[in-house]
Amino acid sequence: MAGRKVEKMASIDAQLRLLAPGKVSEDDKLVEYDALLLDRFLDILQDLHGEDIRETVQECYELSAEYEGKHDPKILEELGKVLTSLDPGDSIVVTKSFSHMLNLGNLAEEVQIAYRRRIKLKKGDFADESSATTESDIEETFKRLVGQLNKSPEEVFDALKNQTVDLVLTAHPTQSVRRSLLQKHGRIRNCLTQLYAKDITPDDKQELDEALQREIQAAFRTDEIRRNPPTPQDEMRAGMSYFHETIWKGVPKFLRRVDTALKNIGINERVPYNAPLIQFSSWMGGDRDGIFLFHIWLTEECLPFWKPQGNSRSYKRCLLIS
Repeated sequence: MAGRKVEKMASIDAQLRLLAPGKVSEDDKLVEYDALLLDRFLDILQDLHGEDIRETVQECYELSAEYEGKHDPKILEELGKVLTSLDPGDSIVVTKSFSHMLNLGNLAEEVQIAYRRRIKLKKGDFADESSATTESDIEETFKRLVGQLNKSPEEVFDALKNQTVDLVLTAHPTQSVRRSLLQKHGRIRNCLTQLYAKDITPDDKQELDEALQREIQAAFRTDEIRRNPPTPQDEMRAGMSYFHETIWKGVPKFLRRVDTALKNIGINERVPYNAPLIQFSSWMGGDRDGIFLFHIWLTEECLPFWKPQGNSRSYKRCLLIS
């Protein structure tokens, strides 16, 4: 197994994309992202735990991928023998390695989605209706309402002013992903995004690659599990981290984009300050039932592309602030 090239060890999702090249666009870099992260991680794994552990992880990965394709019970049996032959210490390392590889695969997919969205925005290409609600930006959505659903700009503006998105933050007592690990994942995502910029210099690329390796190693060496149940004060700090790291920058950017999109459909008035599109609530310290939710309630006067759930006269939809 050791002779197999690491570059081919992309995730199963990435491998499936290669099996259907007609469905993969020219801007699809998921395979590159995924292979790079796995390559760097396996090198780090070998440095920390030796070549035998790296080979075991590769062998388990390859057997799993082979079983996914063939569903041969003999392959599953072989995989079981590899796992049961491990001593307790090695089994913990192998298990943690796969958990980390899944996280890296998710990060690669997030970067790929963001990359494709930017490309589509530049091209103005939103032909795929099944993904239009996630790929189109606010201005594109407003233009669809005006151009395809025959809504006037004034109707869109009035509907927008009469809705409020209420984001309710509540703690998750059993949440295993620690804030420090989420921060490291964010830095890995940023490094990966910058590595594939078109105007990057060789020196910048080398420095970013080194930074990527440091962050991958730091994430792998970070304990994923909360050893003690969080106190209400811990829940408060965790909730405030979303404001510090995302919301302070994301919400103003989102609101400016709404104003710009309105202007481009003929509305020269900004959304009034007394018509908050977004407001925040919190259950932290009070609700301890282990649920983390964004509750978003939109009134009946919402924009028409939001669909009601069942017979409810309210509308629900998740809002992504990036």
